[in-house]
Amino acid sequence: MLRRFFWLGLLMAVILAASTALAGPVSSKLTPEELAKVKAGQIVVKNNIQNGSEKGYGVAYGIMKGSVDDFWKVIFDYSHYLEFYPRLEKVTPVSVTASQAIVTFDMDATIKTMTYTTVGTIDADRMGMTWVLDMNRPHKFFKANDGHWKLEQLEPGVILAEYLVSVSLDLGPFSGMATKIVNSMAKDDLPDVINCTRKRLESGGTWKRTK
Repeated sequence: MLRRFFWLGLLMAVILAASTALAGPVSSKLTPEELAKVKAGQIVVKNNIQNGSEKGYGVAYGIMKGSVDDFWKVIFDYSHYLEFYPRLEKVTPVSVTASQAIVTFDMDATIKTMTYTTVGTIDADRMGMTWVLDMNRPHKFFKANDGHWKLEQLEPGVILAEYLVSVSLDLGPFSGMATKIVNSMAKDDLPDVINCTRKRLESGGTWKRTK
């Protein structure tokens, strides 16, 4: 009997290890239930925000139909961001190459317009992009604004995207609003960005937000 339990336990361990090894860089971060939801077209959001804090992070996952190259065409289409992304008032590309983008954003944060510049770099395999706050340029109300896109191709023409943003605010006299703003960014804006990117990609770059 003990030997039977031993081999059964060993078999389960092998199956678990094999399933983990088969999971991709993005899908491995989701539970089977969460992965089933995104495959059904839903957007899964996770976040870590403490009440009263001026910092936190959020991450959203969603499926998009299209090629990786066409995905990056949407992401690098900075001159048209106001057509399809939320909260933005102005987007100013400072320097954009095939692998790096330095861009200044003016964002509506309800109480104030937040201005910040990020330096984004595409991974060598073009399956991800990371960005950090450019500390060499003026920015209002942000101590940090970092994040990434991570992509996993589930099958030809089907992408699983992970969008993560980590922010730290410096609102001065408006510090009491910090948690509300960070919450809104993490819980509302992230799934909105996934949804808008998906619609823009799947429409061939023609979809626009309703004003």
